[in-house]
Amino acid sequence: MIYKRYEFNDQEQAESKIDLFFDLDEDGNKVQNIKAAFIKLNKFVLEQGEYDEQGEEVQPPVLSSGFAVDVLWNDLDESPYGWKSYEVEPESPKHRLF
Repeated sequence: MIYKRYEFNDQEQAESKIDLFFDLDEDGNKVQNIKAAFIKLNKFVLEQGEYDEQGEEVQPPVLSSGFAVDVLWNDLDESPYGWKSYEVEPESPKHRLF
């Protein structure tokens, strides 16, 4: 079992990568075909924005450029084919899975 974070170019790319691990059953419902937990994180705030007393934005926050996904792979020891190049190691992660 391994836990990895990935950053894709956008949400569409992340969704297409995740969709490879799902099949459709006879009723058209998605069924996961691998033991894994996908946690879609979207973007991260890299620098907080600044706001005045009325709550008006003075300086917008700086967001990460890609779309982040955390994955707990249950039966793997490394990232599956096509995922390794998207692995990232956050310097100060906001959360961790144990």
